[in-house]
Amino acid sequence: MSLSTYKAVKSGDETTVNRSLFKKKTGRASAQSVIVFTRQFATIVKAGVPIVEGLGVLAEQSEDGNLKNALGQVVCDIREGKRLSQAISRWPGVFSELYVNAVLAGETGGVLDKVLLKLASVLEEEQETQMNIKTALRYPQLVVSAMVLAFIILSIKVVPVFAGLYSSFKTPLPLPTQMMIGISELVRGPWRDSPNIFLKILWYPLFCSVLGSLFFFSRWLINTPRGRKKWDELKFKIIIVGKIYNKITMLRFSSMFSVLYQSGLPILKILDVVKASLGNVILSREMEKIKKDVAEGKGISGAILESKFFPRMVAYMIAIGEKTGSLSEMLDSLYEYFSLDVKVAIKNLITLIEPLLTVVLAVGVAFLAFAIFLPMWNLIEVFKQTG
Repeated sequence: MSLSTYKAVKSGDETTVNRSLFKKKTGRASAQSVIVFTRQFATIVKAGVPIVEGLGVLAEQSEDGNLKNALGQVVCDIREGKRLSQAISRWPGVFSELYVNAVLAGETGGVLDKVLLKLASVLEEEQETQMNIKTALRYPQLVVSAMVLAFIILSIKVVPVFAGLYSSFKTPLPLPTQMMIGISELVRGPWRDSPNIFLKILWYPLFCSVLGSLFFFSRWLINTPRGRKKWDELKFKIIIVGKIYNKITMLRFSSMFSVLYQSGLPILKILDVVKASLGNVILSREMEKIKKDVAEGKGISGAILESKFFPRMVAYMIAIGEKTGSLSEMLDSLYEYFSLDVKVAIKNLITLIEPLLTVVLAVGVAFLAFAIFLPMWNLIEVFKQTG
């Protein structure tokens, strides 16, 4: 695709564009593609290159199909008279609400290049946080998956052999063994002893369907208003993870507030955008209360101080910024503080996961050993007494 693709075709006083070159809808662009585009776009804007031409070049160079399609349509919309912020707002899978509002403020204040650079830094920080969390969870996911697979194989192949052996002696079985046999019978299904091999095989897709239905039902339940409220409350209360989640939300709050404030957006509008972007019903309601207090004349620091979800340090630093006229610098300091705090918290979580998994594995192995071999030891004692 060449740059000429984006040239307008004059028709009288109107400019028409061949929109058929682009898809009308596009999916979600990768975070890395958006970050690279944002930095490149900031450089182009700073250099004084016309926005339409700059976007055309970036669309041509983009290897992300969804981003390329979105940029193509954005170029068309701008040529038809729309503002950049209006054009990108049509593509929520590519440009978030934070992104759109930051661009709007940058356009209005004539500081679009600076806003884009700040936005790119925030997006990079957010992506790094997400990657660190995924890295921290990858090892436990592999270990737990291996444990579940081993447990299923034992339930199907090993436990039935021992269960048949123990049942022939008609001796009382200890609780771990009874639990293991019960799980084994559930996994193998009600037709486990049927001579019909088809019925035995049929049980496994039925069993997986039930598990899948339970999973989707739980997802649906969480997405109901009541379920979402309970789930978002629980996120703050989970041992260890809850504190990290709180730090991450504070990082998102400080980063978004910093970008939007430095771009010149009004405080009430900033609070609206932050409320919609935090992704937590409880925090969104809290932001609504803060917005109401600010609208009634209370300072942002005073409103935040009354919230139980925000650390006092956030309110104090914002208060200092309000009094000294250096709120922008204080917001940057908060952003840097929480950025480092989240990195340290995730690093500590990774350090903690390995010994925790070792304990879980030890408990799992001990349970299996007791379930399988404890009845055998009991039988040996019975044989000794009868002998």
